[in-house]
Amino acid sequence: MQKLVDKSISPLQLASLTPASVTQGRAINTWGFIPIGAYKGGAAFFDLDKLANQTLVLAEKAYALDRVDSRDGVDVTVPNLSALATIVTGEIEVPAGEVWYLNRLSVICPAADATGTCSFNILVSSFPKTAVGGDKPYLPANVTAMGATTDYDLPAQGALGEELRLVGGDKLTLQLVVTVAFTADKVFRVNPWGRQGKALVA
Repeated sequence: MQKLVDKSISPLQLASLTPASVTQGRAINTWGFIPIGAYKGGAAFFDLDKLANQTLVLAEKAYALDRVDSRDGVDVTVPNLSALATIVTGEIEVPAGEVWYLNRLSVICPAADATGTCSFNILVSSFPKTAVGGDKPYLPANVTAMGATTDYDLPAQGALGEELRLVGGDKLTLQLVVTVAFTADKVFRVNPWGRQGKALVA
């Protein structure tokens, strides 16, 4: 009759585990050890990213190091007589080392001339990419609002429901599509509104 062997890990066995034996030669964290604890009745590894880094995002937004406002916006000029379906873009890029929390995006459209119109959308580089690999538009469909300022309050119900967090290198792109050719140059603008937080999470 074969004797059953208890394969469970006892506290003494946990104490004798080494990083090499647990990871089998794979890389471990930069401190050179693996934190292990008890979770739901068994041994479990601590995920330091979830335990420390990700929770710091809540603290980042409590800092207000600077305003983000119309001074950070960008003008985009649609040239006179641009052909139908011409796409014109302008970018706002978050500076390296900064983190922005935005609560509003504003698009300012000039008045239409005799016939000319453009539709717009705002591309967000930090969103998941589209099926063809491009930046995802914030709006599900382009909007035409000549002669008006259109505000998108991001924390509102039906929008993000939260501020938009952007880190250094992230971009907002105002994308304009000519729907009817203008008879003069037309200047559009996108303004971000919010604050610069304290970057605590890489």
